[in-house]
Amino acid sequence: MKLLRACLFLCLLLGNLSGGWATPVVLQAHPQGLSLAETGQLLWLADDSGTLTLDQVLEPANAVRFKTVPTTQRHGDSAQTYWFKVVLEQRSEPFADWVLATQTTALKDVRFYGPFDAEGQALAPPVHTGLSRPFSSRPLGSERYLMRLHLPGPGTYTVYVRMFAETTPLVGLSVWNTAEYLQWRQHKRLFDGICYGILLALLVYNLALAGIFRDPTYGYYIGQCAFALLTLASFNGHAAHYLWGQWPWWQERGNVVLPSLWLVFGTLFARSFLNTRQVPWLDRLVLAVGVLSGFTALLGLLGLFGTAQTLNEIIASVGAVLAVVAGVVIMRRGFTPARWYLGGQALLFVTVLLVVLGNWSVIHSPFILANGLQIGVAAEMVVFAIALGSRISGMRTSQIELRLHAAHLAEAAATDPLTGLANRSGLAQGAARVLDDGAEHALMLLDLDRFKPVNDVHGHDAGDAVLRAVATRLQAHVRAGDIVARLGGDEFVILLAQPLSREQLATLAGRLAAAVRQPVEFQGQALTIGVSTGIACSPQDGRTLSELIRCADRAMYQAKQTRSGHAFHTD
Repeated sequence: MKLLRACLFLCLLLGNLSGGWATPVVLQAHPQGLSLAETGQLLWLADDSGTLTLDQVLEPANAVRFKTVPTTQRHGDSAQTYWFKVVLEQRSEPFADWVLATQTTALKDVRFYGPFDAEGQALAPPVHTGLSRPFSSRPLGSERYLMRLHLPGPGTYTVYVRMFAETTPLVGLSVWNTAEYLQWRQHKRLFDGICYGILLALLVYNLALAGIFRDPTYGYYIGQCAFALLTLASFNGHAAHYLWGQWPWWQERGNVVLPSLWLVFGTLFARSFLNTRQVPWLDRLVLAVGVLSGFTALLGLLGLFGTAQTLNEIIASVGAVLAVVAGVVIMRRGFTPARWYLGGQALLFVTVLLVVLGNWSVIHSPFILANGLQIGVAAEMVVFAIALGSRISGMRTSQIELRLHAAHLAEAAATDPLTGLANRSGLAQGAARVLDDGAEHALMLLDLDRFKPVNDVHGHDAGDAVLRAVATRLQAHVRAGDIVARLGGDEFVILLAQPLSREQLATLAGRLAAAVRQPVEFQGQALTIGVSTGIACSPQDGRTLSELIRCADRAMYQAKQTRSGHAFHTD
């Protein structure tokens, strides 16, 4: 770990003196997130071998190879591994909650490292996710891949991201305030849900018609609706979330196989609905598109994702043009229903073309890129979708605000207002989680000595200052998973999440006592107190919180009587 910190510090130093430097991204609220590639503040490094580790990336020879991603660069090369370096600056807030997110779900392997502070200390464990990993590996249950950043205070922080995609990936990253990201995600899910509902309605309606008329055209349309729905769900990450999140093999293939099958049924529907058989040359072209789409689906199943993705984009573009040509040709031959095909089905292919152009950076429209397919599918009901979406969006926003308010109240109810520690309720909630694993744990009950004279002589404000100082010192000497609580008055409890030996517990009790004995400055006076600590261990002293507190209380009184500072509970 010390070597990693040293490498990171040297990397930052060399980066600031060479091509690996980037202006830090100042963290501030952006309702739609801040796209780092568009700001020119995103650095990347192509890993041609795909084998570089974080330690190797931090070596000076590689650190200086980081270059700024051009603002016009939206894609990397297929089957290529990229490392990204993001430097973030938090200026004012004492504690902030952010997320760093990818802008696509079509990534086979994504790894986040950091955030590293100015000394090279990693503030969180790495995040390893992607299509090749189960959906449960994605933080916050997010369809996109992200890392949640809990930044403790003002300063500069660095995050490294490793991405690999077998298709041509979007290279962007965006940074969000966590609350705004969750709000945006709710709006996105709402919009997607409306589009899914329209597709399901069309699917059910045409199933009924297929049962009545026994016309294969309806069967092809049903297949087209079904695979359009699954394709959208796969692109948006909802299929991985709700359908096959524990099946990474299909998560990777679904992104290319499902669009191919959508195109297969789309061409079959066009061929049947327009009856292109009456124009042999046109019929052969339409049939060729369908056959090529089926072949592309097979390539996807075999794992040739890059080739399959390229063919899908070409077929979708050519198919959009061919659909319009077929509709015009057949309409001119007197088949008037062809105009409905041109007004409806062709619109869907046009939006596919727009999305493809967005993927190829021919046009720049994040909204079309994210929602183009859904817009095409829902075009016939756009007014209804907007009206309903506005109403439901307001309801969803109110629900989120209520949930956040309820969560705030619940947190306040579990927190001691004076010290900011957990109170009895908060301790009980945390203990239920810690003690549930049945492993060995220890509980320390601390009672302050000579605290009453402080209150009597110097007043309650002085006593409050002492309690707050004690709370801060106790928190500074325990680990992140441990629970520090104030039971009331001058009694504190520490529930240790990880097992410690008797000798380690005694050492910890001594350190805590030394920290508490340090004078507390109050209005120019040094206030000094002591502490007596009782220690109880599970399971021998009990398995429930109340049993452990009762045993620790007995041990604490023994420590007071013997003036030993701390004592272990004994039967």
